[in-house]
Amino acid sequence: MARKSRKADFVSAEKPVAETEEKPVFRAGLYARLSLESDANKERGTIENQMELLKKFVDGTDDIVVEREYMDVSKTGTNFEREGFEEMMRDIRDGRINCVIVKDLSRLGRNYVEAGNYVERVFPFFEVRFIAVTDGYDSIREGADLSVCMSNIFNEFYSRDLAKKIRASYRSNWKKGNNVCGNLAYGLMSDPMDRHHIIADPDTALVVVHIFKMFVDEKMGYAQIAKALNDEGVIAPKAYKHFKKTKELPKDYDAVWKGNTISRMLSNPYYAGDSRHNHRGSDRFAEKKQWEEPEENWIIVEDTHEPIVPRVLYLKAQERLKEIHKNSPKYGKKNQGELACRNFYKKKAVCGDCGATMYLIKSTSGVADFVCGGHRTKKGCSRKSISENALNDEVLRVIRIHMNVYVDSMEMLKRMNRKMESIKKYDVLTKEVRNLHHELDKLEAHRQQLYEDYAERLIDAGQYEAFAEKDAATEAELRKRISEVKEYQRKYDRNYCASRDWEAAINKYRNIRHLTKNMVDAFVEKIEIFSAGRVTIHLLYDDMLEELVAYTKEREVAEDGK
Repeated sequence: MARKSRKADFVSAEKPVAETEEKPVFRAGLYARLSLESDANKERGTIENQMELLKKFVDGTDDIVVEREYMDVSKTGTNFEREGFEEMMRDIRDGRINCVIVKDLSRLGRNYVEAGNYVERVFPFFEVRFIAVTDGYDSIREGADLSVCMSNIFNEFYSRDLAKKIRASYRSNWKKGNNVCGNLAYGLMSDPMDRHHIIADPDTALVVVHIFKMFVDEKMGYAQIAKALNDEGVIAPKAYKHFKKTKELPKDYDAVWKGNTISRMLSNPYYAGDSRHNHRGSDRFAEKKQWEEPEENWIIVEDTHEPIVPRVLYLKAQERLKEIHKNSPKYGKKNQGELACRNFYKKKAVCGDCGATMYLIKSTSGVADFVCGGHRTKKGCSRKSISENALNDEVLRVIRIHMNVYVDSMEMLKRMNRKMESIKKYDVLTKEVRNLHHELDKLEAHRQQLYEDYAERLIDAGQYEAFAEKDAATEAELRKRISEVKEYQRKYDRNYCASRDWEAAINKYRNIRHLTKNMVDAFVEKIEIFSAGRVTIHLLYDDMLEELVAYTKEREVAEDGK
């Protein structure tokens, strides 16, 4: 339906154009994206080549002019969190451009669901023409939908297939003992003669050995070792990495060693000559989340390179680390058969009866549940729990309903605001604001005249004060009225937005298909959990959504009554 109505708009718009023998001009944004900027790409000028192709295409048309150019370099096409793309979308919302041109659909994105949403829903909603040059796709031309879907499916499958091949290549290299990691730990470096081979960094390897000896032989703690290194003037790992690359210290140089850095180094098997792979997992096709994989999923390959810490010394360090962890509150729960889990909600999830925080507990069987803190501390609250998966599903469901209601309400208001009655109403309110400002100008002139009368002793101090107070009260009323009229006028704007932050959050997460910590932070205010798994979810924008829905219904009723 959206395509038919948009075509009708173009037809109606062409009637006066035909009389003046001019075609409608589209203000185009040229968009180019490059996944990886390598030296080879720079030499070929890939981004520049894309832009040159787009400009030549525009030169061959008589109804398009270039308004702006947008570029994203070294940005993946599997998500849409790119600076250039987001800037282009802001200009679309502001009405600066009404046409988007890309080299091909894969430059827009390689995620089928999100790219299809932009082509089939977002761009048509904003009445934006979309052109993919080498794919021969133009949104104002009939019959191109199937090719868009097929091309997007191919792009996403290509990315997923490529990712699988890369992971398979990595695993093959891991088993052979080859290094495929470009970011090696402090004290290690790639062999200049063979980048897949790890060798000791001659400038820092002895520092690593020194750390292990202080920990094992001198029984020093993490903080003590860090203090000793700071006293000796040793450059901290992050600053050293920058210094090694640029031969100068960064402006925000911080040489301070910290205890957690020492702790991570002491448990790193690379120092003993072994390689550890698959330590962290990531989701390339959502928000690029990373997480630590359980130890059973790690791939440890022994003796892949020459150790810089003798294995005996390394093993002694591991034994001492185990003793420290066994007595640490952070790791003590492991001995009780429970593990702390990653909690999206922290103190946002509370018991609906006693108000205590609901804690996320993972049993040794792998089941994760939120459990009432009031019951666990024996404060008299009844036992209640809900599984992590069940709560995540319910929170995602509520957030998605919230976002869909917002989008539907905004689309309804913007459609009504494009009608002639709303445009006239907007103009009337604009005139009222202008008149109110004129009244303010007259009031300021009166205030000036009043002061001159007082200076020339035409009125006394008491009269001046009385008139001044009256003017101040009048000014306050005028400014209040201006604020009210502007707020009322804003709701009749063709580009009406209830809240920039609210809309930005919805645009960012509307197409995310699973719950994330960032999504929870953006929307969830509080979650109350009751017995039998009953949950009440309070969102940050609930009050605003209620007002928006009420106002939309009010406008609909007014429209129907005319």
